[in-house]
Amino acid sequence: MANYFLKHKDEVCGLIKIDETDGKVMNWKSFHTGMDPFLGNSTVENMKIWWMQRAVPGSRRMIEEAVKKSGSNGNMDYMVKNLGLSITDTYWICPVDCELGWGNVSLHRQKQFNEGKIPYHNFTSYDPNAALGGQMEKYWDLNHDTPMLTKKASEHYGQQAVNELLATMIHERQDSGVPYVKYSVSHTEDGNLQSQCDAFTSETIELVSAYEIVSSQKQDNRISMYDAYINLSVKNGVDADEMQRYMDYQTLTDFAITNTDEHLLNMGVIRNADDRRLIGVAPIYDSGNSMFFREETRERPFSRRELLELEITSFYSSEEKMLKKVKDKNTIKTDLLPSPEEVRELYLSHNIPENKVGVIVGGHEKKVSFLNEFQNGKTISLYNEKRREQNAVRH
Repeated sequence: MANYFLKHKDEVCGLIKIDETDGKVMNWKSFHTGMDPFLGNSTVENMKIWWMQRAVPGSRRMIEEAVKKSGSNGNMDYMVKNLGLSITDTYWICPVDCELGWGNVSLHRQKQFNEGKIPYHNFTSYDPNAALGGQMEKYWDLNHDTPMLTKKASEHYGQQAVNELLATMIHERQDSGVPYVKYSVSHTEDGNLQSQCDAFTSETIELVSAYEIVSSQKQDNRISMYDAYINLSVKNGVDADEMQRYMDYQTLTDFAITNTDEHLLNMGVIRNADDRRLIGVAPIYDSGNSMFFREETRERPFSRRELLELEITSFYSSEEKMLKKVKDKNTIKTDLLPSPEEVRELYLSHNIPENKVGVIVGGHEKKVSFLNEFQNGKTISLYNEKRREQNAVRH
């Protein structure tokens, strides 16, 4: 095992022991400085999970190639060789016998080397993608004033990239005041689609995931994880009204686009990296897994019942339960949502197959209808939709 200091910039948080054969965390000793992950409350088990979540999934082709070139023993060992550095926060690991400082390793400062070109991997640079999670092939480009994230949508006709574009269109039109990441779409050299966006983090602003928030202390079983996330964020500095409005708006817009991937690493708050104060909600990001993108062979749109039967990954496993937590139903303006014709044109213009576009448009149209009913006081219920279908069959 090898010993490292876990640092937040130049502040030492604790001692972390890492298995040199696979890069996994074996032990953790906090120095109780208040600088740890999980709002300063990091247990050994939390840190093991945090480290695993920080690593790139080993299934991604780009990381497989990087691991082989570096001679590392897998994705987590590769992350160790790159000191666990990430674009989204200012945590990193430093060998205990090394005098490296934050100024020597910060990914945001690497553009200064080699005449502005980012070197792949040497003593003065580190791979910014060694701690970049998610299943899609993606990479950070540091050759811009603001780091740019590119996500390759090589599967499902590239639809995930178009989904990001649709989400951006929705947020722009809503003009709600809720922050969001703006995505653009372009073609790769091999003809596939890719989405691109600027980083919303920096050396002074970092992302704290919802998972990290809710795992920062033991939860009262009488309080839902959804409510605990809001309460803890507010307790640690986020404005209560801003937080609730954000959660309402995100739930309603995710419902509109059928975003099934709302897991707790895909949302969060932002923190001042210098004084550790939570300063607001993170912009909405990662909407690619929406608009029925996996349904490549489906030939007819979903029925209302089928839409509500779709499972999601979030605080709850169903959209129906998520809607029950919404306090302000009018946070989204349904008349500003894209029309069926606009949705059809967007997807067809990016060469999504006609039959798939039919599924997308039909499902989205029903979702807008649901939202109109919801805002007019009707409860959105799978039970009610099943009864409606049964009654229709009888008559």
